[in-house]
Amino acid sequence: MSRQDIANYLGLAVETVSRILTRFGEDNIVDVTRRSIQIMNRDRLIEIAEV
Repeated sequence: MSRQDIANYLGLAVETVSRILTRFGEDNIVDVTRRSIQIMNRDRLIEIAEV
């Protein structure tokens, strides 16, 4: 799924998705490699989602 596809699915701008994925990568929450996203810290991701 491309960033554009993710943005369309979530109703967000592509730039927003890119910023979030970059921040999550910097915080070691996810590892983004091309078109692959691997969750590295599931607990932290759930914490963020519950806010």
